Amino acid sequence: MAELTPRYGSDLIVDLLRVLGIEYVALNPGSSFRGIHDSLVNYNQNRNPEIVLCCHEEIAVSVAHGYAKAAGKPMAAIVHDVVGLQHASMAIYNAWCDRTPVLVLGGTGPMDTTKRRPWIDWIHTALVQGNLVRDFVKWDDQPSGLGAIPKTILRGYRIATTEPQGPVYLCFDVDLQEAPLEEGIRAPEPARYRPPAPLQADSDATREAARLLQEAEHPLIIADYLGRNNSSVLSLVELAQLLAIPVIDRGARLNFPNTHPLNLTGKERELIGSADVILGLDVTDLYGALTRHDAKSRRSELAIKPGCKVIHVTLADLAVRSWSADIQELAPIDLPITADTRVFLPALIEEIKKQGTFSRAATDERRKHLAAQHHEIRARWQDELKRRWDERPISPPRLTHEVWEAIKKEPLLLVAGAFRGWPQRLWD
Repeated sequence: MAELTPRYGSDLIVDLLRVLGIEYVALNPGSSFRGIHDSLVNYNQNRNPEIVLCCHEEIAVSVAHGYAKAAGKPMAAIVHDVVGLQHASMAIYNAWCDRTPVLVLGGTGPMDTTKRRPWIDWIHTALVQGNLVRDFVKWDDQPSGLGAIPKTILRGYRIATTEPQGPVYLCFDVDLQEAPLEEGIRAPEPARYRPPAPLQADSDATREAARLLQEAEHPLIIADYLGRNNSSVLSLVELAQLLAIPVIDRGARLNFPNTHPLNLTGKERELIGSADVILGLDVTDLYGALTRHDAKSRRSELAIKPGCKVIHVTLADLAVRSWSADIQELAPIDLPITADTRVFLPALIEEIKKQGTFSRAATDERRKHLAAQHHEIRARWQDELKRRWDERPISPPRLTHEVWEAIKKEPLLLVAGAFRGWPQRLWD
């Protein structure tokens, strides 16, 4: 593809999306971003990024949400001024709660009131439009000049992809989109504006976590969002195997192989109640994971035994908004660690090997015992599938089995929980 020469503000916006590696843009056409739409089609020939046409703004943002989870990188969604942003707000909030990077772009205005059409441009313009979603995006911006567009998009991308990740909203005045570009305004080199290195834990905290896990007789790992990085999954497998620690997968991502003999998801109640050390890894609702809840009385009580030490490695405290209660109840933690599990787990494994104080005989014995429990759990799921095979309407386990039979030879990636957790129980 020949090098393109941008002529308008909207061409520059599309150039920036391309240099950032954005492959797709989901949108439901709207007049407030007609400039960007035109540049995607006529300037960029609808290639890198390519338009994914949607029938509703909520669908557009949801498509970008799912893409980010499957591809491991963000996608853009463009929504129409005030009304499109209102439509998209539920999907943006979903991406916020799911800590998923989405570049939400929008149009507004003209902000120059002398250029507005009667009625329609007035009711479709807000001051400032980002106020509508500011409580559940990591950042929003509305540049006021052509020269500010590159830094707005580069900063938005950097913020969205810096852990803990999340959606951002970038709004562009329709007048700015259609304005001729001035000399010297070009897309900068994105490598100089990339996200920072992942946050590592304090070395003393890592040493203490290693000591506690090695001394434990009944250690337990609870994982939730860790699986957003494939390398973290591999590290978790290595850690679990090193010390023969059972893993409970809470399912915000696929965190641990469901057929691994140390995956004991399904025995949460027994394992949490008997554990003497619990390592939580990116657990969104740690309090909920550690408690028993009575639906009738609406009361919860801790299910861990007295003296159980709780370690939690998370970046959740860096993504807090007062407006939403998605922070969940505050859980009691003996060793809180603010770190990215992608780099923490390798450091923890190295420290455990360095200390080398765990009993290999006890570890091997625990490994055999846990493997037997894993096979028992898998057999129980199969028995329930057989028992509920003829239910009408079709039961979740039967439906899950039938879907698996249809797709099992296809390359796939399960990025979200579904069918009430049955895929993790029945799929191989």
